[in-house]
Amino acid sequence: RRMGEYLIAGLEWLRRKHPRITDVRGRGLLLAIGLDSNAAMDIVMACLKRGLLVNPVKPNAVRFMPPLTVTEDEIDQALAIVDEALATLATK
Repeated sequence: RRMGEYLIAGLEWLRRKHPRITDVRGRGLLLAIGLDSNAAMDIVMACLKRGLLVNPVKPNAVRFMPPLTVTEDEIDQALAIVDEALATLATK
């Protein structure tokens, strides 16, 4: 539960930083971000190039499903990768 709350807080921070994220939803460690356009696959591919595997669950939503053993450091690394991926899309 604690790691889920930590990840939600990080995704909410990204939502405030990147207007393309419209919402953060989910429960526990099964979370998703909603997007303002059908850019999920672009984000997934940008994350994959940086070593992070996330899932496009809809054309406008990306799912995060880390293992139950995830650490704060690993979550921070994942959030940094998603932040970079969103920043590269903002320049397109």
